[in-house]
Amino acid sequence: MKFRPDKDQITWSITGIITALVVMLLYYVIFKGGHIISGIHSVVNGMEGIVTGLVLGYILSPILNFIEQKILEKIWEKAGAKRDENGEFRYKQLIRNIAIIITMTLVVFVVWAFLYYIIPQIYQSIRDIIRNIPMYYRNIDRSINRFMESSDPATINTVNTVADQIYIRVNNFIQEKVLPNISEIISMVSVQALNVINVFFNLIVGFIVAIYVLNAKEGFCGKGKKMAYAFFREDIANEVISSSRLVHTTFTGFITGKIVDSTIVGILCYIACMVLDIPYPLLIAVIVGVTNIIPFFGPYIGGFLGGLILILINPLSALEFIIFVIILQQVDGNIIGPKILGNSTGLSSFWVIFAIMLFGSVWGFAGWILGVPIFAVIYALISRLTDYYLGRNNLPTDEDTYIDTAYIEDGKFHYLGDPNSTKYRAQRTGSSWSRIFRSKHKDEHKRSHKDSNVTGTKLPIEHSHVTEDKALSKDKTENKNAEGADVKKDQE
Repeated sequence: MKFRPDKDQITWSITGIITALVVMLLYYVIFKGGHIISGIHSVVNGMEGIVTGLVLGYILSPILNFIEQKILEKIWEKAGAKRDENGEFRYKQLIRNIAIIITMTLVVFVVWAFLYYIIPQIYQSIRDIIRNIPMYYRNIDRSINRFMESSDPATINTVNTVADQIYIRVNNFIQEKVLPNISEIISMVSVQALNVINVFFNLIVGFIVAIYVLNAKEGFCGKGKKMAYAFFREDIANEVISSSRLVHTTFTGFITGKIVDSTIVGILCYIACMVLDIPYPLLIAVIVGVTNIIPFFGPYIGGFLGGLILILINPLSALEFIIFVIILQQVDGNIIGPKILGNSTGLSSFWVIFAIMLFGSVWGFAGWILGVPIFAVIYALISRLTDYYLGRNNLPTDEDTYIDTAYIEDGKFHYLGDPNSTKYRAQRTGSSWSRIFRSKHKDEHKRSHKDSNVTGTKLPIEHSHVTEDKALSKDKTENKNAEGADVKKDQE
């Protein structure tokens, strides 16, 4: 007779195999974790071109949609093309291909203009600044000497002491840190040069991948929805798809809006620098525009860096620039930004700062830019999950409802300050200051009560009320006892 294991035996066998595999995996992770990390790092490095293409395609998708839907389809309709029963044109793929060609041509043109016009001017500005450093140093030295000539001896001694300390520290830094590590610095520069070649290769691969992503983006969305409905219940799949839409709208709204906003700010800064005759206008405008992408801190960083460069050249130009940047950021924060971005993240200023500090410490510059939309998505998902469970418990989702709530019992809200709210420490004793003043107030009442007993004066009104309340309470107790005695007598 053939042995046939029953259902329990099969279940226990599978459980034992899975447990053994998990134990082996944990052992390998604990004692051989370095190999796993290096393997993941190698895979990530090999996928940099693919990731670059996915990101580039995602960023270019709104531009493609605008060209395809707002321009080409309108031209197609005016040419007499008809839509089918699904609302699609017969030559939809041809329209998509033309839109992709136009989009990628725009990208190539922008990159070419950046490399051909902007980069050389920025390089020229930086080279001039470095070349003129001795002149800037002489100007600063002349200003310091002029200041010291008009100062008293004590101030001169203080300035000389501070200058000597700065010189000693800079000299020690060069002797101890820079010169011994000069070979490592040269090797680091060589590695960075090789990284530039690697980045260029990844950009080419990413450019090709982005074309495929733009061409088949609807197909990717369809496959994702298909998998969601295949592996999850209908309601869970709907929530997964809804959350994906939330991620998409938050990221596209924030990133594209920030790019457009920062471009406008950079152009306005360039025009103002040209009008005010501020040195190196293109370099200053690029610094202000690029740093403006960083939420909250970006404008301050751009203003500080631009002012630092200009103060070496011309302090008056630096002052004009700082005043202009303050005005520009007020215009951007109150007019330009809200018009373009709106409330795309839904975060308060506190959470924006929190997200920048958190993700910036983890991912650096990329975390400063992407931290806000990532945290906005996490915040929105947690809020939706919270509202979902509150709805299941038949509780309101309005946040203001819970501000003065002491506790909820049997679906009924009990509020702070309500005499009927007697549980869960709802009757707050107040802060330490209020307790101090209340105890002082009680001491004054005790003294006044003692004085009134000595002099035979009447009690204060509030004490008389307390006495009357006690008398009434005593009368009620006696009445209840009398009624109880009458009832007992009737029963007998």
